[in-house]
Amino acid sequence: MYIAILFILSAIVIIIGEKSSMLRNEIFNDANFCKVAATMKNPEKARPSFSLGRSQLAFWTVIVISSFIYVFLKCSTAQHFDVPGLNDVNLALLGIAAGTTLVSKTIDNSQRDAKGDAIPQQDYPSKGFFIDIISDEKGVSIHRLQNVIWTIVVGAIYIGYVANHPQLPDSTIITTQLLALMGIST
Repeated sequence: MYIAILFILSAIVIIIGEKSSMLRNEIFNDANFCKVAATMKNPEKARPSFSLGRSQLAFWTVIVISSFIYVFLKCSTAQHFDVPGLNDVNLALLGIAAGTTLVSKTIDNSQRDAKGDAIPQQDYPSKGFFIDIISDEKGVSIHRLQNVIWTIVVGAIYIGYVANHPQLPDSTIITTQLLALMGIST
């Protein structure tokens, strides 16, 4: 049942993300975007690149909400609703993802006001989800790759724990050090 809930919520986010700008960067300068898109094979199909911060926020939202729903359904009966508590680990994971999104928006705003010939990352068309989220304006970035890998590792630990125990992980499973490592890589 847990995998089904994860799959359904993931599919909803992926479909909405593909059809909207929910997971994509905001284009700063349409002229820059069109200029770069014109160098592509199909410039008319060019879309803004995917945002690492927004994608991470969606990733953790899907995992935490799916897990919450699963634990609620698994532990509740018709006579008694057992609402799982969102402990510090869950709040920290969502907080790190929200913080990443907020910091990236702040950085984006500072790049929007920058002058010069350099075209900011937000004005480049998408090269595909994975390349977009591990790249900055200079290309593939090791710190972004590290961030993505640690997010996937901690996400796998979280999902594996919930799948094998009908409860949300606490600080004995996802330790303070692991959360700090995620925060540092962000």
